[in-house]
Amino acid sequence: MAVPQRAAGARTPGILFAAAREAGTSLVRNLSIPAPFSDAALEAQFLEDHSQRFCAFRRASTLLALAIWTCFLWWDFSFARGNQALDSRLPTILAVRFAGIALLFFVGVLVLRPSFRSHASSQRIILTGIYGLLCLILALVAITPAPYNYTQHFIGLCLALFFQFSFFYLRSRVALTAGIITLGSIIVVQTGFHLLNTEDFFAGLFYMFNVVVVGHGVCTHAERVSRERYSSERALASLNDELRTANVSLGRKNRELEVSKKDQENKTNALLALREQQMIAAQTASRDKSNFLAAATHDLRQPMHALNLFLQAAAEAIRNGEFDQAERLINECGRSSVILARLLNAVLDLSRLESGRVVPRYHVFDVRGIVEEAAEQLRPFASSRGVELRLRLPKEEVVCVRSDAHWLGRAVANLVSNGIKYADTSKASKPTVIIGVVRSPTRARIDVLDNGIGIPADYFDAIFQPFFQVDNPEQDRDKGLGLGLSIVNAVISMLDQHRIELKSTEGRGSRFSLEMPLCGPSLDQPSGRAPARSEAAEAAQLSGRYVLLVEDDGLVRASTEALLSQWGVLYDSAATFEEYEEILATIERFPDLIITDYRLRDFKTAREVAMLSARKLGRPCPCLVVTGEPSATIVPLACDHDVLSKPVSPAELRREMVTLIAGECAVATA
Repeated sequence: MAVPQRAAGARTPGILFAAAREAGTSLVRNLSIPAPFSDAALEAQFLEDHSQRFCAFRRASTLLALAIWTCFLWWDFSFARGNQALDSRLPTILAVRFAGIALLFFVGVLVLRPSFRSHASSQRIILTGIYGLLCLILALVAITPAPYNYTQHFIGLCLALFFQFSFFYLRSRVALTAGIITLGSIIVVQTGFHLLNTEDFFAGLFYMFNVVVVGHGVCTHAERVSRERYSSERALASLNDELRTANVSLGRKNRELEVSKKDQENKTNALLALREQQMIAAQTASRDKSNFLAAATHDLRQPMHALNLFLQAAAEAIRNGEFDQAERLINECGRSSVILARLLNAVLDLSRLESGRVVPRYHVFDVRGIVEEAAEQLRPFASSRGVELRLRLPKEEVVCVRSDAHWLGRAVANLVSNGIKYADTSKASKPTVIIGVVRSPTRARIDVLDNGIGIPADYFDAIFQPFFQVDNPEQDRDKGLGLGLSIVNAVISMLDQHRIELKSTEGRGSRFSLEMPLCGPSLDQPSGRAPARSEAAEAAQLSGRYVLLVEDDGLVRASTEALLSQWGVLYDSAATFEEYEEILATIERFPDLIITDYRLRDFKTAREVAMLSARKLGRPCPCLVVTGEPSATIVPLACDHDVLSKPVSPAELRREMVTLIAGECAVATA
């Protein structure tokens, strides 16, 4: 039990020393003048805030000082009147008292003014009052004989210092300066004039020194608390500003979130609506596709059915020895096959155009060329219908446009053919179709006019739908297939900056107008097509020519061989790429033309066929690709070539062969 007691006793001096050191540190801190803020602007703001904060208290303290000073006037008057030693000095004492009242009244008026709220003005007024009172009290001490000057008036110095340290909240440095000056003044006056008794002087000096020390500590503490409070309030204000800014930002973000939420809801609703529209559009497209396939299937079956019947009837006529009848029936078979091929090609073209697989090939050319070509192709057809075909073209002016010559020519030919088919032969005037070209500063226009049956306004949109025909309820194929205007519409929709316009009056005729961009003449114009030839002239061009045929379909190969034989064309045919390679190794004559399918067995294509012939024969040979592939998917060959889509009519096949062979001959001659 003794050990803990000794340990506790050993710790006691340490605890006392720490407490004493802490007390000393606190005393030094309380007596140390607080340092001003490092920022001069912040210090000035603090002083202004300090003056405004204690402005009312300083005013009240000034009025209190005036009241106390007035009370001392009554005290001096009462005390001195009964005292013989003071009675002679009473007028002077009262004069000093009245001077103090006047000073304090003047100071009171100044402290009530609005300018007293500023730091500079308040400090100047307060120090004026304090130093003035100290001087007046010293004057009272000087004029009052001892020992009354100590007992009656010296205490006033302590009271004045008490006021300056406690009630006016001056800066500790300023208040301490006033106290030191007061002490110094007492010492100087006593040393020079010995106004006070020695005992009274040292006692008064001791009390005044303690008042200065204690007052300085109070003033220092008050200033430090005021500075800390100002810093805290400033920090709090800064935090409040940050909080207010954060609240504003949060409010703005909340509003933005609400707006974003509404936008998201609108987008969601728009997406749902778009999805609904796309679903409806997909259903409509699916329904239109089904209707298109149904109509196409129906129209394809008609000529196919007629072809089968004609073939059967021709076979029966041959068995019965009716050769003239058999020839007529075979001609009807050819007519049915032409209609079937035309319908199938039209369906395929429309399908390719609407699927977006056709990529237009733009170049600059004279639009008059395709108009003249369409007129030459359709003039025999117009003559057979009794329709006059006229051209209205600029004679010497070149009309160059930027377009796809092939597809634009197809569109013009379809419009002209449509005008011929729907000619009104019941009118007194002769049925006429006029093709004109009109040029404007920036556009070119192709007009196709007819004086036929016209189109009712209710049908302006319907006529561009597949298989729709005005005034053809019996589906007479001599009046067309109902796909011509659909192809025209698809072509114009595919070509950039092209448009179609229709004007028609029922019973008077129609005008279709195609507009396209106008361009200046170009040096890179496409070469014109070969001039039209008669069947006899084409047959003469092909007689004796040597052709290589590459076709993996046996039925197509056999029919093509039979047709080439009838035209007097010499040929070698191959069913595979290997057979074609063997033929190239053994032939003794350079072929005039190669006819090939695009896609062969073993992943071979017409490109390999053309490249092999160029390598084996030493130079490229013209190549005619007859295929069911879309032309947009065919890779360009390493030779002059053309592409025909199956099914191909014999006349079209013969014409393309003559064109390619004639081009090769022209190159060889050059």
